[in-house]
Amino acid sequence: MQNVPMIRSWRYVAGWLAVTVTAVTVSWFGVRLGVAPALTDEPPVAIDVNRRYTEIRFGLAETEPPPPSPSPPSSPSPSASPSKARPSRTPARTATTKPPPSPSPTPSAEPSAVDRRPRYRVSADGGSIIVAFSSTRVDIVDADPLTGYTATGSRRSDTVVVARLSGPGHTSVITAYWSGGPAAQVIEEFGS
Repeated sequence: MQNVPMIRSWRYVAGWLAVTVTAVTVSWFGVRLGVAPALTDEPPVAIDVNRRYTEIRFGLAETEPPPPSPSPPSSPSPSASPSKARPSRTPARTATTKPPPSPSPTPSAEPSAVDRRPRYRVSADGGSIIVAFSSTRVDIVDADPLTGYTATGSRRSDTVVVARLSGPGHTSVITAYWSGGPAAQVIEEFGS
């Protein structure tokens, strides 16, 4: 009858082991789901008194109008408003016109496609830039540095561009990027 106490003690050990494994598993999932995203999302940023960070997300109401598209020479077009005049059966007299110009021997270049991407103005202490955004391409279209500042730009990828507006003792670094939508980060560096 010595096996009965041995079996009973193994049951206690098995029960303790099951409770311990369950507690460790629940704790692991709790840490993994609750604490780990906060720790691994982004590393903490040291506070620097010489820098100021700003994150910007854009909406459709803030778009810059696209540049006017080059239009072909306009010819008089009929009015869209209804006319009360009756059409006459006599042909209208027209002034003499020049004959159309003869085609040139050199082939003409096709007009380039009009860029219809939304454009946003990103302002910083050193001036502002205008950026055209799409999910596949981000481009700096124009820069407007303040007096005494110079503007430079660089590309990190198809959807990330960086503009630097540098002046005496200050630099504005604007990073424009696509992240599920148009966005930008402005870093003001003082004392540089």
